[in-house]
Amino acid sequence: MTPDADPEGRRLRVLYAAVGGGIGTLLPYLVLYLTDRGLTATGAGLVVGLMSAVGVLVIPLWGRLADGPVGVTRALQLSCALAGVASLALLAADRVVPALVLCALLLAAARAPGEALADALAVSAAGGSSDYGRVRMWASAGFAVTVGVWGLALERTGLGLVLLAYPATLVVAALSTRGMSPVHALGPLDSPGAEPTGRLLTRPVLVLLGGVLVFGVAMATAFTVLPLRIVDAGGAVWVVGVSAVVGAAAEIPLMRSSASVSARLGARRTVLLGGLLFAAAVTLYGAFAQPWVLVAASAVRGAGYALVYVGLVTAVRAAFPPRSRARGQALLQTVLMGVAPVAGASLGGFGYSHAPALPLFGATAVLALLGAGLACSRWARTPLEHVAPVEPSDAHLPLAER
Repeated sequence: MTPDADPEGRRLRVLYAAVGGGIGTLLPYLVLYLTDRGLTATGAGLVVGLMSAVGVLVIPLWGRLADGPVGVTRALQLSCALAGVASLALLAADRVVPALVLCALLLAAARAPGEALADALAVSAAGGSSDYGRVRMWASAGFAVTVGVWGLALERTGLGLVLLAYPATLVVAALSTRGMSPVHALGPLDSPGAEPTGRLLTRPVLVLLGGVLVFGVAMATAFTVLPLRIVDAGGAVWVVGVSAVVGAAAEIPLMRSSASVSARLGARRTVLLGGLLFAAAVTLYGAFAQPWVLVAASAVRGAGYALVYVGLVTAVRAAFPPRSRARGQALLQTVLMGVAPVAGASLGGFGYSHAPALPLFGATAVLALLGAGLACSRWARTPLEHVAPVEPSDAHLPLAER
C-alpha cells in the first residue's frame, strides 16, 4: 500500500499541500511586505537574514521536542499555532519598526520546523520511506499554485494582505494532522531503546550532512542569482515568478515517480542523476541570456532538485534510529535550508558582482555535483539501497526488527 492510498496518506497529502502553499503565500513576498511597511531594502534583507539565522538555531530544539514526550504530531500542531499567532502579530505591528523586527523573528522561530516535522511524519508512515516522493510532491503543487495565484491577488489588492493567507494554510496543516496514528508519536527520549544524541552524529552521518551542505550552497547560490540574471537579460519581474512556478511544477512528476526511478537505477544513481540535471540547468543559466531559455532551464532544475531532495530525506530517514527521526530531519533542514543559504546567498551575490556569468554558474554546477556525489558516496555509507517499504503490519516495530 502506498502512503497516499489510505486515510492517513490523504491527510499527509493535505498537510504537504498546506505546507507548500504556506511557503508560496509568504516567503516570495515577505521582503516586499517589509519594505512596504517602512523598512529599507537593506533593512528588509537584514531581517530576512536574521530570520534564517533564528531558524538554524531553533530547528534542532524543535526536533528534540518532537522526539520527546510531545511527539511529532503535537509538535507540528504547536508550531502551526504559534506561527499563526506570530504572523497576525506581524500584521498588527504595521509600521512600528521594532515591533516588525521582533514579530518577524518570532514568526521565524515558530514556523522553522514545519517542513522537517512533516518529513518526519511522512517517513514514519507505512511505505513512507519507499514512496515518500508521492507525498512530498503535494508541497511542490501547493507552492506552484499559491505563489502564482496569491501574486496575482496581491497585485490587485496591495501588499497589506500578504500575511492573511499564510495563517489560513497553517490552520489547514494543523487540522490535517488530527487523527494520525500513534506511530507518529515516537516516544520519550529516555524510553527503552532510545539512543543518546552523541551517537547519532557518526562519521557517515557527518559525511552525508557535508554533502547536503555543499549541494545546499549550490542551490542557494543559483536561487539567489537567477532573478538577477533574468532581469539583466531583459525579463520582467513577473518572469521571475514564472520561473519559480515552472521549477516547482517540474518537481511534481519526478517526485511522484522517484520510487520507480530508484527501483530501476538504484537509489544512489538516482541521486546522482538529480545532481546532473540540477548542474545542467545551472550551466544553462550561465550559457544563455534569453529570459525564456532561463525559465525553461528552471524546469530541468526542478526535476533535478526533486530527485536529490527525495533521496536526501530517505537517506536521513534510514541513517537515524526510529526514535530520532525528527532530529534527523531537523538536522537535514537546518543544513540544507538554514546554514547553506547563508553561505550560498552571500557567495552568489558577491560572485555575480565580480565574475562573468558562465564561470559563476559553472562553479555552482560543479558544487551541486560534488554535493550530490558526496551525500551518496561510500564514505557516507548511506543505506539508500537498503530502504524497503514498511508494511502496515510491521510499522510499529523498531527499524532493527523490520
